[in-house]
Amino acid sequence: MDACGWKIEGPRLQPQNEVHVYAYVDGCMIGMLDCELRCGALQLRMAYVSPPWRGSAVLRDMLAALRGRYRRIQVARIRPR
Repeated sequence: MDACGWKIEGPRLQPQNEVHVYAYVDGCMIGMLDCELRCGALQLRMAYVSPPWRGSAVLRDMLAALRGRYRRIQVARIRPR
């Protein structure tokens, strides 16, 4: 647990080149980053932070966990079909 009160876990490499980072407070997930390794870069597909924690530094801390391991991070914009 860091000084802000949440715990960052990850990045975790999952099957199919997916990478996830999680943020927890008291065992409850408050945030998640869903990424994919593609062409030598990490693409951020989805970022979620629970409403009570939006505006806090939890997103910054999850991204910092990714930057510690992956140099190139791209944001993938998925267009509605």
